[in-house]
Amino acid sequence: MLLNVADEQWVPVHMALSYNREDPFAVELAFYGPVGVMARWRFSRDLLLSGMNTCTGEGEVRVWPSKERPVGGALFLRLGPEECHAVLAVLRSPVSHWLALTFSTVPLGREMAEVDWDEERRRLFRGV
Repeated sequence: MLLNVADEQWVPVHMALSYNREDPFAVELAFYGPVGVMARWRFSRDLLLSGMNTCTGEGEVRVWPSKERPVGGALFLRLGPEECHAVLAVLRSPVSHWLALTFSTVPLGREMAEVDWDEERRRLFRGV
């Protein structure tokens, strides 16, 4: 992944994507520097999916594909508030492949199917 540090200046950073079926609506993106994790961002899996094909998101997370080669090109992420944000670029195809793996783990539209509602109810009322 590349991090934009100034006008047209990009530096490489290591990135890891993770997905946990216990939180099926979210994905996590972690950036690593020389001393370990620099930042972690959790955001909607649906937002990442939508951003593969069109500019999407509002607030602190925006995702969009490159215009030059939308199928095999780059995927851009803008993370953070307007006044202090980071813009990152990553090859679209590895992210697309990883995203497909998350859908093989928990299919789109089936995120709530595995929720143990009885356990959730017990946890909710445990503190009451």
